[in-house]
Amino acid sequence: MFISPLAKERLRPGRERLGERRSAHRGISRVVCAAAVTGIALTTAGLAGGAAPAMAATHSLGPPSYGPADAGYAAQGRWFRFVSTTLTVPPRVVSKDNDGSALIAISATCHGPCAPPDAYIFVAPGGGPGTVQYDGFLTAGSFRVSPQVGDRLTVSIYYDQHGHTYFTAADLTQHTTQTVRLKSGGISPVFNHAHLGVVAAGTVPPPAADTRLWDFTDSHLTTYTGVHGTVLGPWQTSQWIKTTDGTATGTVVTSPSDLSNGGQDFGVWLRALPLAYTDGLAGYGASSGRSFRFVSTTLTVPAATQPASAGDVAVIWLGQNGATPRAYAAIRVLAGGGAGSVSYGASYGPTTNAGTFAVTPKPGDRLSVSVYYDQQGHDYFTATDITSGTTQTAQVNADLAGTAYTTAVIGGEINNSVVTPPPADTQLWDFSGSHVTTYSGDKGTVLGPWATSEIADTINASASGAVVMSPSVLSNGGQNFGAWLRHH
Repeated sequence: MFISPLAKERLRPGRERLGERRSAHRGISRVVCAAAVTGIALTTAGLAGGAAPAMAATHSLGPPSYGPADAGYAAQGRWFRFVSTTLTVPPRVVSKDNDGSALIAISATCHGPCAPPDAYIFVAPGGGPGTVQYDGFLTAGSFRVSPQVGDRLTVSIYYDQHGHTYFTAADLTQHTTQTVRLKSGGISPVFNHAHLGVVAAGTVPPPAADTRLWDFTDSHLTTYTGVHGTVLGPWQTSQWIKTTDGTATGTVVTSPSDLSNGGQDFGVWLRALPLAYTDGLAGYGASSGRSFRFVSTTLTVPAATQPASAGDVAVIWLGQNGATPRAYAAIRVLAGGGAGSVSYGASYGPTTNAGTFAVTPKPGDRLSVSVYYDQQGHDYFTATDITSGTTQTAQVNADLAGTAYTTAVIGGEINNSVVTPPPADTQLWDFSGSHVTTYSGDKGTVLGPWATSEIADTINASASGAVVMSPSVLSNGGQNFGAWLRHH
């Protein structure tokens, strides 16, 4: 009688019942995931073959790790022969270009020029044929199991320590299951990592509020020596967090929730941007210990809907954090267009240089504006009316006195005490094709790669005040958004 690897794990002497194992899918290139898993700092580096080392039991998390592609939990410090979890298949939230798959894995560290053995199961959101995939040493494929949105799916990977790895996917809702056996690669592979998480590769636009992508439950691991546990241990465990630049200084894109149910359960969430509050500005700001030399955007000049004293303008600027006076370089575009409606200004302590462009856009014109600091003591301000084909660049001296532009902001400004609240939310400004560059030449959008904050304008510049103006969710990889006057 054939006994599945999952059943064998449940029947092994001294083993507590693991319960139901859940699944993962989607054959995106495992290179991204492998880089994330093997990028974790190892305390057992250099070990090979033989029995797994004796380690003190631990049930606490180590410091989090950061990367550019996935989020979840990683276990290390033991040699793992088994990993399993149960998932509820969700609808697709992250685009296919960014993947959005859940995964479980065991993998080996490889030192030097080699291809380490590893084993993955990927589960794509949205369900359907081909959405549950296995990926082993030099071999990959799709399970026949075809879950639908809402189905409960258990997935597991088991290494028999005799050269074979078993991949199992079981749809608990449809009562279908399949096990695939593959060669493990190498005579005695050392699977010293286990990973459960979600792939969100590339630039992923943030949601308006934190959104759960996947829910992992009843997750279990087993070592080569038969020690059973949950994600939390007994072994070293850490969170893996995706940020906009793959480091702790970037904005968190996806991250796991805290572990619950003894370390068996957690969710992976797509995170909203951190919020900052002001009295008169709404948009997005980039910062995080970077220095910025360039910011640009394209906007459609709107008709004036507010009294002139409301100061309804679009603004882009490079500026500084810290005590005043702070250096800045900015372009402002007045709603309604016309002569003098596009201006620039630069301030360096007691000195202010300002002027207006000869470019004279009309309502409906598309206007491109940019601020560039040449890192040689000069700021350049450029305004181009794409509709009329007119352009102008202004230059001013920039004496930053040894400091740097540490913020880049794009948004809309308004005078809260004068603005007329609309009967319904109304878009004032439409920003697109927004880009930012650092002193070191790193190029990106409003979203990164760096830390970015959403800026909301409220009555009292705090979360407790009524929202006057706020930006829409970023789109097109972080290039596009609108500044909306909110009804309240």
